[in-house]
Amino acid sequence: MTRLFNIVRLALVLGAVVTATLALTALFGFAVPALDLLNHAQIFLLPGTLVGLLILTLCLRGPMRRAALIYGFMGLAASANVMAPEYIAGLQSRPVAPASGTIKVMTHNLFGLNYEMERVTTAIKAEDPDIIVLQEYFGEQASGLHPRLIKDYPYFARCQGGKRANLGLYSRLPFAQVMDGACPDNAYVTNRTGHILARVTAPGDKLFSVLTTHMDWPLPADRQAEQLASLSTVLAGVEGPLIVAGDFNSTPWSYALRRFVAGNGLVRQTVNLLTYPLRFYYLGAWRDTIPFLPLDQVMTRNGIVVHDVHAGMRTDSDHLPVVVTFSVP
Repeated sequence: MTRLFNIVRLALVLGAVVTATLALTALFGFAVPALDLLNHAQIFLLPGTLVGLLILTLCLRGPMRRAALIYGFMGLAASANVMAPEYIAGLQSRPVAPASGTIKVMTHNLFGLNYEMERVTTAIKAEDPDIIVLQEYFGEQASGLHPRLIKDYPYFARCQGGKRANLGLYSRLPFAQVMDGACPDNAYVTNRTGHILARVTAPGDKLFSVLTTHMDWPLPADRQAEQLASLSTVLAGVEGPLIVAGDFNSTPWSYALRRFVAGNGLVRQTVNLLTYPLRFYYLGAWRDTIPFLPLDQVMTRNGIVVHDVHAGMRTDSDHLPVVVTFSVP
């Protein structure tokens, strides 16, 4: 029994040390993109390092315990350095919405295996947005959803391309789509990603731009970095108030997304909003899960004032919708 206890204790101590090591290694993600992948797991590393510190306190004695506690605390501090500012930012209040003139945008990754467009329509009607931007808007989804939306949202645009380039935008407000070649019109092109950029006219002749996109996963790191750099080039040419909404497949804890936000003068409005995954494939079937990753992002710049951000109703997608209410000064 004593031998078994020692083996379990050793395993716990090694687990605590490994977790602290991963948290410390993530600090160097600014220089090595592959290490930045660890930052996407910060929601696990922070509680992991905290539990690890407790394990080291209980399982070790003598000088080794002191050294291990210092190391464990360094891991906890490294993870908290990333997560604490995000939590604090989520506690800040937003400006009160004016009595009139607000605009509501909903962004939603529909999920390519979601064919329950009636549930999507119900979620949209519950929020009653002025503008809807959609990702993973494949032909199967469009055939079921477009007829349900077109009456209330007469202005629309759609991209049909590679894996991440299937996008949609529906609006009650008139807009002019910027045709910059990033919105393919057939499923046989090789574009993995794309975007819809629209110049919207709001009541009172106020103008603002809406951009929606869908990025690849951060692995391999170079691929997503190139996509973010390409999008930055597009944003550099957009003047005036701007709202960017979509599935970035990147958490705000990563250096990659933080650099993208800062480099483009954006303010990320989706803080502490976990939207993915709602469904996960394991044991031979798709099963419901609890979301633990904030992959769906909304960002603004140049005067747009955001009054509310929240997750919408659950649909049959593996993502929650995100709804933003804002005004244009």
